[in-house]
Amino acid sequence: MKTLVIVESPSKAEKIQSYLGKNYVVLASKGHITDLAKGGTHGLGVDINNGFKPKYVLIDDKLNIVDTLIQKAKEVDQILVASDPDREGEAIAWHLAKRLEDVNKPIKRMVFNEIKKDKILKAVKNVRDINMDLFHAQEARRILDRLVGFTASPFLINFLGSNLSAGRVQSVVTKMVIDREQEIEKFVPEDFWTIQLSLSSDKKNGFLTKFNGKITDEVTAQDIYDKLSEKNSEYIVSEVSDDDEKRNPNPPLVTSSLQQIMSKKHGFGADRTMKAAQSLYESGYCTYIRTDSVRISDEALDEVRQYLSSNGYAIPAKPNLFKNKDDSQDAHECIRPSDINLIPGQNFAIIDLDEKLVYETIWRHFVSSQMTPAIFSTLKVTAYHKAHPELKVKASGKALKDSGFLEVLQIKDDSKIEIPNLTVGDVLSLFGKSPVKLEKKQTQPPARYSEDKLIKELVNKNIGRPATYAELLSKISNRNYVEKKGNVYHATDLGKKITNMLSQFFTFMQYNYTANMEQQLDEIENGKINHVEMLNNFYSQYKKELDAAYINLGGHLCNKCSSPMASRTAKNTGNKFLACTAYPKCKNTISL
Repeated sequence: MKTLVIVESPSKAEKIQSYLGKNYVVLASKGHITDLAKGGTHGLGVDINNGFKPKYVLIDDKLNIVDTLIQKAKEVDQILVASDPDREGEAIAWHLAKRLEDVNKPIKRMVFNEIKKDKILKAVKNVRDINMDLFHAQEARRILDRLVGFTASPFLINFLGSNLSAGRVQSVVTKMVIDREQEIEKFVPEDFWTIQLSLSSDKKNGFLTKFNGKITDEVTAQDIYDKLSEKNSEYIVSEVSDDDEKRNPNPPLVTSSLQQIMSKKHGFGADRTMKAAQSLYESGYCTYIRTDSVRISDEALDEVRQYLSSNGYAIPAKPNLFKNKDDSQDAHECIRPSDINLIPGQNFAIIDLDEKLVYETIWRHFVSSQMTPAIFSTLKVTAYHKAHPELKVKASGKALKDSGFLEVLQIKDDSKIEIPNLTVGDVLSLFGKSPVKLEKKQTQPPARYSEDKLIKELVNKNIGRPATYAELLSKISNRNYVEKKGNVYHATDLGKKITNMLSQFFTFMQYNYTANMEQQLDEIENGKINHVEMLNNFYSQYKKELDAAYINLGGHLCNKCSSPMASRTAKNTGNKFLACTAYPKCKNTISL
C-alpha cells in the first residue's frame, strides 16, 4: 500500500521519509495553504449574517504546492496529514483534507510529539480523524482576530491617521506596556528609613542586624536611632531558629518559560528563541516546542531517572510530577530532549550557536526537574534592646548544604552564614566604630517590563498564547506602538494615543475580558461550547461598541444599513469621501 504523508516543513519531510521507507511519499505543505479572503468583493472574508461562515482562498505562493500534493494523492492508496499537534496544525490538516477530498482517497490525521523513528512508526499505526473541536477553536480565533483587525483598524485610521492597526490581542499587549508607563508617571515616591546595627557576642567579631520595623517619618527614625545607639547598649537574644530549607526543582520547560529564561539569561528575543527551538524540533533533538503542558511521558521519566542513577546523581523515591494550570493542556508534553544521552557540549550535530544554547537550556531544565531538592541551612536570630524591649533587631543567613538539582543547572551558591552560634538569653553589644547606621530611602516606581517579565505577565493574565508571543512582541515594536531599549519596553506617544482611544470605547481591551476569550477558545477545543455561539456573543457586543465609538467621535452611520462610515481617499482623484464599512454588502458612499 502506497501512502502520502504531508508534513509542514521540508526539513521535517526529509527526516521522516528516511524513517518510513519506499512505500511512503513524504511531502511538505510549508505551513498553511489557505487564508481568509480579504478586500474587494470579499470584504471581511467572514459572512457575519450566515453563522460567521468564513471564505477561504488558496494562498498565492501555495498554488504549485497544492497542485503537487493533488497529483501525488492520485498516485497513492491513502493520505496521512501530519501537521503540527496543535490548533494551527489541525486547521492545516482540515484545509489540506478539503483540497484533497475530490481525489477520493482515505484521509486521516497523523500526530506525533517528537521526530524519532520509533515515534513516527507508532504514529503511522495510530491515525485518527481530524478533530473538529480543535479545528473550530483555531477557526474561531482566526475569525475573532479578523473581525477586530479589519474593523478597529479603519476606526483608528479614520480618527488618528493612516498606517495604524488594531488587534484583538496585539492592542492589549501594547496596553500592558502603556499602563506600566502610566504607573511610573503617576508614581509619587515615599520616604522611609532603615537602621542597620553591627552586633557582637564576644566583642571580637561582629555581624549585621536590621531594625525590625517600618519607619516612615524622620522624627521617629531619629528617636529610634538615638535609643539603639545609646552608650553601653545591650541586646538580649530572644529567638534563635536554625532549620533546613528545601527548594524543589522547577517543572520542565514550556513555550513561555523557555522564552523567559532565554531572554533573562542570554538576551534572546522570543522570536530568536523560537526560531532555534523550531529547528531543534524539526531536526529531531527535542519534542514539540509549542506547548503549555508540564506533563512528562512515562517513557521519558524512566529514561531520565535511569540516566541520573547511572551518572551518580541522587533521585527522589518517586518521579517528580507537576500539575498544569488547566487539565485540558495535558494532551501535550513538556519541552524535553528527544534523547537524554545527547549531553550539551558533546560533539553531536548541532552546529548553530543559538540552537546549542537553546538545546542546553532545554536539556538542563528537563534533567534537573527529576532530581532531588536543593537543601539550604538557615539561621534566624531576633534580639531586643535591654533598656527598650519594644525595639527589636533581626539577622538571617543561608548557606547551601546539598546542591541537589542546582548541580545540573550549574547554579552555584557561595553564600555563608555569618552569624555566630547563639542561644536565647545571650547578651550582644554594639561592635565597631560606627555600629549603628541610619539611612533615608525612597520607594521606587514599578520597573518597566523587560521581555521575560512581559512574557511572564502575559502568562499570568492569560493573554494570548505563548506560541504567538514572539510575533506579537515583534509586531508592536516594529509599528512603533512601544519601543524596545535594550531588553526593556518603553511606551511611545503613538502607543499611548492608540491605547487611550481603544480603551475608551472597546471592552476587548480589558485584561479580564481578553483572558475570558482565551478560556472560551479552550472550551471550544474541548467541545464544551459552540464556536458560532461564542462568535455571535462577542460580535453583538463589539458591533454596538464600534458604532457608538464612531458616533461619539463625530462619525456617521450609513443611511442604508446603519454601519459606520469611514473616511476614504479616491485613488484616481485624491478626493475624500465616506464609504460604508459593510462593503461589499453595502456600497453606499457620501462625497465630502
